[in-house]
Amino acid sequence: MLHLCPFTETNVLITMTSRRLIRIKVLQVLYAHSKREGYSLAETERDLLKSIDKSTDLYFYIILLLIELHHKAFLRIDAAKHKHIATEADLNPNTRFIDNPVFALLNNNKQFKSYLLNHKISWNNHPELITYLYKKMVDSPGYTEYLNREQIDFREHRQFIVNLFTGIVAQEELFFQTLEDLNIYWNDDFDIVLNLVYKTLSGLKEGCSENDRIFYSVYNPEEDIDFASTLLRKTLLENMENLELIERYIVNWEIDRISDMDKLILSTALSELKNFPSIPVKVSLDEYIEISKTYSSPKSSGFINGVLDKSIAELIEKGRMQKTGRGLMES
Repeated sequence: MLHLCPFTETNVLITMTSRRLIRIKVLQVLYAHSKREGYSLAETERDLLKSIDKSTDLYFYIILLLIELHHKAFLRIDAAKHKHIATEADLNPNTRFIDNPVFALLNNNKQFKSYLLNHKISWNNHPELITYLYKKMVDSPGYTEYLNREQIDFREHRQFIVNLFTGIVAQEELFFQTLEDLNIYWNDDFDIVLNLVYKTLSGLKEGCSENDRIFYSVYNPEEDIDFASTLLRKTLLENMENLELIERYIVNWEIDRISDMDKLILSTALSELKNFPSIPVKVSLDEYIEISKTYSSPKSSGFINGVLDKSIAELIEKGRMQKTGRGLMES
C-alpha cells in the first residue's frame, strides 16, 4: 500500500498559486481559441488539459536534472578509474556526492519511475546544460566543503542537494533558457514549480521506501482540473452575455476598441463570479486584476477593476451571483 512520506511544510500557498496559474492557462487557451476558426469546445478543453499536464512535466524535468548531475559525477569517476595511467586520486575517489542517499530516494521511487516511463521526458538532447551545471557545482566552495566534511548525516546530505538546486541550478540563466526551448509556455509555471521542487527536496525523510509518495502534485487532480474545465466551458458559453454586461459599464469606449485580452479577462472573471459560489468575490476580483498587470497594458488593471465593480453590483442586484458562506460577497 502506498503511503505519504511526511513533508515539512503546508500546501496552502501552493493551492492558491496553482489556482492563479490555472486562470492564466484558461485565458491563454481562450485567446488561442478566439484566433482559430471552427475550433470546437472539446478541442479547446483538450488543449487546456494538455497545458496543465505540461506543468507536471516541468516539475519532473527539474527533479530529473538533479539526477543527471549525479549520473554525470558517476561517469566521471568511472572514466577516471579506467584511465591508461590512473592516479591515486583517480583510483580512490571521494564518492560522497554519488553516494548521497537523496539520489537513491529519488531515483528508485516507483512514482518517479512511472512518470518517466509514461511521459518520456529526458535531458538527452541537452548535454551542454548538464556539463555546465556539473562544472559550476564542482567548482563551488560548498561542494569542496561537503566532500571534505568528516562526519555527515542524512539531513546534511539533503541540505547539500537543496543548496545545489537553489544556489546553482535555479540561479543559472542557461537553465531557464533551456527550459524555455523545451516549452515556451513554462514561463508562467516557473514560480510554482520551483517552489514545489524546493519543498519536495526539503521534505525528504530518511527511510522513505520506493513505494512512498514523495512527490507533490502541481494541481489537485480533482478540484483544480474541475475548476479549470468548468471555468473554460462557462466562459466560452457565456461570452456574448458577458460582453453585453461589460459594454454597459464602459465609459467613452466602444467594446470593439478594448483589447482582446482585456475582454477575455473581464469575461472570464464574470463567469467565475457567477459560477463558483464558494470563491469569495474579493478573491476573484483581486486575482484577475493581478493577472491583468502582467498580461495586459499598464492601465488595464484600473479599467478592469472599475468595470468589474459595476458589473458585480448589477449581478448581485439581479440575483445572478450567489455565494455560499459568510463574507464571500464582499468585494
